[in-house]
Amino acid sequence: MQQPHFLWRNPAIPGGFRRGVCLHGHTLHSEECLWFLPRYLKLVPVVSQLMATFCADVDFTRAWWTPPLTPASALALERDQIFRLGLKPIVSLTDHDNIEAGLALQVTHARRYTPVSVEWTLPYQSSVLHIGVHNLPPGADRSWMCEMARITAAPDATRACDLLHALADIPGSLVVLNHPYWLEEGVEEQQHGRALDRFLRECLGGIHAFELNGTRPWKENREAAELAARFARPIISGGDRHAGEPSACINLTNAATFAEFAAEVRDGHSTVLFLPQYREPMPLRILEAAWDILKPYPEYPGRIHWMDRIFYRCDDGQVRSLAQIWNGRPPWPLHGIAGLVGLFAGTRLRTALRMLLSNRGEVLP
Repeated sequence: MQQPHFLWRNPAIPGGFRRGVCLHGHTLHSEECLWFLPRYLKLVPVVSQLMATFCADVDFTRAWWTPPLTPASALALERDQIFRLGLKPIVSLTDHDNIEAGLALQVTHARRYTPVSVEWTLPYQSSVLHIGVHNLPPGADRSWMCEMARITAAPDATRACDLLHALADIPGSLVVLNHPYWLEEGVEEQQHGRALDRFLRECLGGIHAFELNGTRPWKENREAAELAARFARPIISGGDRHAGEPSACINLTNAATFAEFAAEVRDGHSTVLFLPQYREPMPLRILEAAWDILKPYPEYPGRIHWMDRIFYRCDDGQVRSLAQIWNGRPPWPLHGIAGLVGLFAGTRLRTALRMLLSNRGEVLP
């Protein structure tokens, strides 16, 4: 079984490579469900109690948020981290079912270093899988995205497998099974297991690599690596960044372009590096990500406040931002929760919280 590398154990390892590759990051073009919020914030002391008290009747399945970063700022964040490692960056942004970030970046950046990519939501049997499709070809990228969107809207296992094989055959493409053990809301583990087994029996030929995810627990990543070994596929990194923390894992390569890197992976060669933030206690990382989502961004007119970036489907079927619903004045309990998240994420209390949560850091091999 392939083993990833950990920068804190081997700080010299980037020196043997020319480039760092960041895969699986999100921008304001992603629509992110809010149902995960109660599940994750219950890990954070005090905030969990406030959520349980004041948000018990909120239907989070009708709400979603958009990540705060623009394509340009997300690209800069990931590039800067890779530059600090002494490497040249390749960054593939993958919004949910949307390729606008990659297309927008083509105006100022070369596709060979910033490919047009997507995280495709694939309903399959009784579960949902997420597929990283990287480096869609110029001139045909929107057509491929339309084909994926049709299957998401009207699931068809046979058509999905056929499309995956076609995507995998595109020269320079890279098709990745993202976080294979992640469960969509409402999907039971047994249901997902059956769907994943069938998917790998029927569609494996359309998958180049299995992802180790920078936001998932190590136990889950270890199981993903074992699954990759079982099906003779390489492991690959997936930062899955949604907020302001740069990806917690990247790939290392000597390839000159994304297409060359994809060819390496398709030949079975992949070097995954986990970065120091992955060692942080997950509740602390969630808290800091929550503050990145909730804090104001004066540089983004129209999206300055968190209420401008969170949306709700109302009883009349219309989608409105929380700023519209509340006329810019949130209920005081929610305003208080946002303030408390900011307080805990602040520099002084972060150190104390890190000590309190130290026993919840990732237990690595």
